[in-house]
Amino acid sequence: MLTLYHAATTRSFRIRWLLDELAVPYEMKVLDFYNDDRDQPAFRAVSPMGSLPVITDGDFALIESGAIIDYILDHYGEGRLGFPPGSQEAALVDQWMWWSESLFAVYQRIYWDHCAPFPAGLEHPVPQIGIDAKAVALRYADMLEGHLGEDGFVMGAGLSAADFMLCFPLYLAWLEQWFLGHPKINAYVERLLARPAFANAIVDTNEIVAQFEALKQQ
Repeated sequence: MLTLYHAATTRSFRIRWLLDELAVPYEMKVLDFYNDDRDQPAFRAVSPMGSLPVITDGDFALIESGAIIDYILDHYGEGRLGFPPGSQEAALVDQWMWWSESLFAVYQRIYWDHCAPFPAGLEHPVPQIGIDAKAVALRYADMLEGHLGEDGFVMGAGLSAADFMLCFPLYLAWLEQWFLGHPKINAYVERLLARPAFANAIVDTNEIVAQFEALKQQ
């Protein structure tokens, strides 16, 4: 059976949503991202850098959420949520998976480092760096806004691997009302939220986010 190592506010909620959406049986081991759980020898044995998410499948361990999504769809998807290998549609799925991490999320991470309260952000931030990074992220969001339709998902009417990658940075940005100037993205995130498996996968993340919001008010 698959095992998912999960912590709230991390990219592991992508994998939790995917497994629940596919109704794939799995065991979940929950860690706290903000204490020393990731430094424990048992966890470092499967994730040498202490990164999340991680899955194990028997003796096989895999990190990096994009690789995990591909592995799960290849081995457990039974043809669901995918397109024929080598097709233009499959290439576009890869485009949006890479866009998620290599463009939008990079600048979102810089924003969090400098604008989120410690320990979510840096102990000694420079807020203007974060503000500038958010502006860059939103310029990249223009590309996605232009691609999305009025309904459906990134690749049309059905979910694809791209949606499971995009959900992490877009949902957390949506919580902070980043997309008031991007109505298609705003509506897209709301469509994700309407899916029961997605809503269930983010409950613990919402609890942590609320705690950090309370810190901002102090």
